Amino acid sequence: MKQWNYLQASFPPDDLDEASGILWSLGTNGIEEDPLRSGKLRIKAYFDPLQDLQSLHREFKTQCRQAGIPLFGCTLRVQVERDWFKKWRQQLQPFTIGRRFQIVPFDRENKIQGRLLGEGDRIQICIEPSMAFGAGTHETTQLCLEALERYLTPGSTCLDVGTGSGILAIAAAKLGARKVVGCDIDPIAVEIAALNGVQNGCGATVRWVLGELEKVRRFKPGYLVANLTVELIEQEFWKFEQRLKPGALLIVSGLLNHQARRVERLRRRSSLSLKRRLKKGEWTCLIYVRS
Repeated sequence: MKQWNYLQASFPPDDLDEASGILWSLGTNGIEEDPLRSGKLRIKAYFDPLQDLQSLHREFKTQCRQAGIPLFGCTLRVQVERDWFKKWRQQLQPFTIGRRFQIVPFDRENKIQGRLLGEGDRIQICIEPSMAFGAGTHETTQLCLEALERYLTPGSTCLDVGTGSGILAIAAAKLGARKVVGCDIDPIAVEIAALNGVQNGCGATVRWVLGELEKVRRFKPGYLVANLTVELIEQEFWKFEQRLKPGALLIVSGLLNHQARRVERLRRRSSLSLKRRLKKGEWTCLIYVRS
């Protein structure tokens, strides 16, 4: 049975959004919350065993200190994969995002989980909850979905970099994009995304690619969406710009509100102009258009 490392910390409940944002930016695979009788909140943030948890531990404490988040204990532990992930999957129910989407958790053994919401006019996206990022529950995924529903036009093309579960690529296809490519460096993510694509009837529209942006050759999309960490966005920003044709949109998220200015500094030296900034809680999505 697989083992997972986790970081356990306690802090005031009002700091949950910012502390969670730090953990997601460090690459956590899931966060479990446990309110304490003392009024504090205890969280467990799970990480893959291959990650250097000692470094993550130090970085988490450093960023919390810089953000003014008081930590009442912060420890490292190991847990066998069992109840936390299974319980999370079972608790997910269909939910809406934006004006047009309804996310339907899907289990290949038990089929659709929970009851549909009766939103007949909404676009349903069936996603199997898994370790691949992008079940629709995180604010950054929701921001990207809202950006796509607002701006993507039928008949256009879309490239989803770091596709994870494939939810954004699938959304683009269901909004009417004629050609969509989703790429990811994680082979498990690509496999999960392909299965989700089949479940959503997108096999003829979406192509899944294992690898970085360079693996998707000669494709200049009308929309490029990248829900990544700020470090990866900074690293790939100029490649994103070069890949876009004039008039194309770049949608980037995975940014804490205070991190958005780092991307804006890069943008000012590019051919991109800011079209819109979307926010949800502690998170920001930036939408650019190439001149």
